[in-house]
Amino acid sequence: MSKLIPTEVIEKTLKGITIPARPQVLLHLQNELGKGDPDPRVIVRLVGGDVGLSAAMLKTVNSPFFGLSRKISAVAQAMSLLGIKAVGQIVTGLVLKAAVGGKTPSLEGFWERAEKVAGIASYIASTIPRGPRDDAYCFGLFHDVGIPILMQKFPDYRQTLALAEKDSTRPSTAVEDERHATDHATLGYLVAKGWFLPEAICEGIFYHHDPLVFDDKDGVNPQALTLIAINAIAEHFHDDFFLMRGNSCWEMIGARVLDHLGLPDDEYCDLREDLISIFK
Repeated sequence: MSKLIPTEVIEKTLKGITIPARPQVLLHLQNELGKGDPDPRVIVRLVGGDVGLSAAMLKTVNSPFFGLSRKISAVAQAMSLLGIKAVGQIVTGLVLKAAVGGKTPSLEGFWERAEKVAGIASYIASTIPRGPRDDAYCFGLFHDVGIPILMQKFPDYRQTLALAEKDSTRPSTAVEDERHATDHATLGYLVAKGWFLPEAICEGIFYHHDPLVFDDKDGVNPQALTLIAINAIAEHFHDDFFLMRGNSCWEMIGARVLDHLGLPDDEYCDLREDLISIFK
C-alpha cells in the first residue's frame, strides 16, 4: 500500500523546512536504472564522472560488510561483482549524505553511525533467505534522514533526542511531535518519496518507530516490515557493541522483530557472533 499522508500533516511536517532537492546525478542514475535493460556503461560514466562520489563508493564496497574476496579499485568492478541495483542503492545513499550536511562537522557522528548501521543491515540481509540486501543498505542510510534536517532547523533538537532516548514508554517520534510539531519519520518519508525511492523503503521509513507495526500488519508493505526488522537488529547491535548502551526502540519491538524474521534465539546469537567477528 502506498502510504497516503493528509495534506494538513504534510504542511505541518514541512512548516519552515525545505526538503533537499534530488541531485542531477541521482536523477540521471534513476532514469537509467528505470529502463528495462539499463546500460552498465552509462552508470559507470555517471558515477565515475564524480571523483568524490566514486571514491566514496569504492570505500564503501571494500568494507567488510560486503564480503568481497579482494579489494576493488574501479566502479566497473563494483558493478560486475555486486550488480547494477546494489551500486545504484549505494550511490543513492552517498548522494543523500552529501545533500544533507555530509561535510558538516556537527553531523559527522550522525553519518558515521548511519554508515555503520547500513553496513550491518546489509550483512544481516545477506544471511536471510532472499534478504533485500541492496534495499537494506539504502534503508540503513535513509531511515533517519529527517534527523539531520531537524538538527539544522531546531537549535534544541539534540535535547529532544536526549529526552526521547530516556523515554522508554513511547516512540521518539512522539517526543519530537510534542516539542516541534513534526517528527523525523514523517519527514524522512517525504524526502524518500521526493527522491523517488522504492515504495518499500519509503513506507519502512514512515513506520520504523511505530511500536505496533508488527502487530497490525494489514496494509503495510511486507518488504517494508522486513527492512524495519533488519534495521532494528542493526541499530541494536551497533549501540550495544560500539556504544555499550541499550536501544529503547529494541526494548519495545525486539521480540517481534525476531519473530517476523523467523530468527530463533540460537540463530540470533550466531548472527551476533558473526557480526562481532567482523569488528575484531
